[in-house]
Amino acid sequence: MKGRNTLFAASIIAWALTAACGSDDDGGTTGPPVVPGGPTATITSPANNTSYTTGQRIEFRGTATDDEDGVLPDAALTWSSNRDGAMGTGSTVEYKDLSVGSHTVTLTATDSDGLKGYATVAVTVNEVPVLPPIPPGAVLLADDMDDENNGVAKTNYTGFENWNVTRQCVDLHGPGSIDPMPGNGLYIDMDGSCDSAGRLESKEVFDLGVKTYKLELVIGGNNQNGPTDNMTATLGSWSETITVPEDEPFNIRTYTITVSTATNARLILDHAGGDQQGILIDAIRLSEN
Repeated sequence: MKGRNTLFAASIIAWALTAACGSDDDGGTTGPPVVPGGPTATITSPANNTSYTTGQRIEFRGTATDDEDGVLPDAALTWSSNRDGAMGTGSTVEYKDLSVGSHTVTLTATDSDGLKGYATVAVTVNEVPVLPPIPPGAVLLADDMDDENNGVAKTNYTGFENWNVTRQCVDLHGPGSIDPMPGNGLYIDMDGSCDSAGRLESKEVFDLGVKTYKLELVIGGNNQNGPTDNMTATLGSWSETITVPEDEPFNIRTYTITVSTATNARLILDHAGGDQQGILIDAIRLSEN
């Protein structure tokens, strides 16, 4: 093995001299070169150039093999971000704390001789989307949950300002309790800590004229390794089943509601299932279109 180590040392010296002298590449250096005979690292997940939102769980998976050592153990695999530094060790790392911005995440594999191999993947972390401004007079209901319970999360929460919990329970996630999407204030988990999923009904009965309305939801998947979830939104005769995959980040979904006959109605959000991991709602707005 002496020949491999000698080659490794020489390669490191050459790389260090190159880095010290600078480069015309504005991208900077990504680490020492892979030494012939060193391990081969592979990142299998996530896909390159995948985007997430603040606090979303990202599962990084990778493997490494070496001609002499075979498949390298978890202890030989480390992960890091060019922006945030060390992220963890192992073939699988779940991470929620990447800062907002573009990241190059590197998997570094180290064999028994200290030779290293590298693989990289690019991911982007975005702020949670904010509902765009509209004329205040058009708004019938606007709720971002952050002022509920004096800003403190709580399971089986029933004290909503704008909502009645009319079946089972929902959880108010965020600081101080369960927080699958940290950094986003308070938000609702529609399948709370009860035997079956929750149902919310607006306290206000809306006087709906013959016109179109717009329902906007900032929602995401449960992000707790649960299955895809379904929720039915209802306003008068209008109804829409909303399906959200488990790993979907917070995003804005917009629904147009046409009222052909004047009526009075409450807005209802009715979640299906009962595994205590449901669709997450960060904001709700109902307005005249």
